[in-house]
Amino acid sequence: MISVVIPHYNDPESLARVVEAVRAQDVTEEVEIIVADDGSDHVPHVPGATVVTQDDLGFRAAAARNLGASHARGEILAFLDGDTVPQPGYLAAAARHVAADSRAVVVGTRLTGPSRTEPEWLIDAWRTTRHLSSPDDTSWRFIISSVLTCSRDFFERIGGFDGSFIGYGGEDWEFGFRAWNAGAIFIHEPAAVAVHDEDDFGGRFPDAAEEARVKNVETTALAHRITHPVARPVGVRFDTTDISVCLNPHPAFDSPGVLELVVSSWLALDATIYLSSALEIPDLFRSDPRVRLFPATGFSPISDHRITVDVDGAFLLEDTEQFHRALHETRDGLYLELSSTSSTLAIRSHRSRVLRTRPRTLVGSDSALAEIGVSQVDGPVRLERHFAGW
Repeated sequence: MISVVIPHYNDPESLARVVEAVRAQDVTEEVEIIVADDGSDHVPHVPGATVVTQDDLGFRAAAARNLGASHARGEILAFLDGDTVPQPGYLAAAARHVAADSRAVVVGTRLTGPSRTEPEWLIDAWRTTRHLSSPDDTSWRFIISSVLTCSRDFFERIGGFDGSFIGYGGEDWEFGFRAWNAGAIFIHEPAAVAVHDEDDFGGRFPDAAEEARVKNVETTALAHRITHPVARPVGVRFDTTDISVCLNPHPAFDSPGVLELVVSSWLALDATIYLSSALEIPDLFRSDPRVRLFPATGFSPISDHRITVDVDGAFLLEDTEQFHRALHETRDGLYLELSSTSSTLAIRSHRSRVLRTRPRTLVGSDSALAEIGVSQVDGPVRLERHFAGW
């Protein structure tokens, strides 16, 4: 069964067109329609459909979709906005990918405005990623919730949409980010076409200031929820960090200044530094909440970070830009191990952990370390020479 979940608010005419188009879909599976009303003035009457409603507490499309999905009986969830009309063949084209693999997250083709075209940024995305068959760790930006299909199992496994979103936009990118980290297979299906008569976001605001205000609210909300560097400004601290750096005991840390220098170098990232319980947090970092002993109670497991760096040696982060380039993930995730005689550095993404990707092993030579922006340091170290640049 395919469960079509349609969020709706005060637009019964558009809803009627969407429901009619869903009923006209030619699919072999049974189709159920669930209208998730976001607190309309009058709850819509849709014969033959399940209608569920929530209080009007602001624009809460994410919560409405979750509400609708919680009442779904189908193995496949197809989300369509209440003003986005699926064309013939939409459900069959999108659902076949999910039937083949429960990890599939399928984005349809959403045509907008009088010209019925896709925005240029999405056209570019489909070309550069080959319709998401060659995605990377930023491809969650192309997940569009108004034309989204996935399995109910995968949707529930990652916790659905973030229902705390209030206001226009962002919830689909946040969903896509978590889906990517959880091992989703992203697919753009050109044959799953739906039409939205209004312009895309960029064409809705004649006033540039109002457009910027609305978009900046969305961007700020995403920065608190998505840890990837493309979603966050450099240097701003958030409740969550993108990377965990786990420092294990090593003879090099017995030399004066080495541990302090190593920890301070990794703090240049959006990172939490975990020191093995066999180590002590140096006095230099006693007021920095990003430096903790592991295991640490009251915090998320280290594996929940997008990237985990296991450091078994005195590895110094030298070049953050070079290191971020080395973190580029492909469809299989990222798992890199560099080892020398007595030291090992392992970089692993959450996605590769879920997919059980095998590591790519390299000899930890100076040149190999330099390629990822890292070096090794010997002690003793006079910290003032590094801090002051002497």
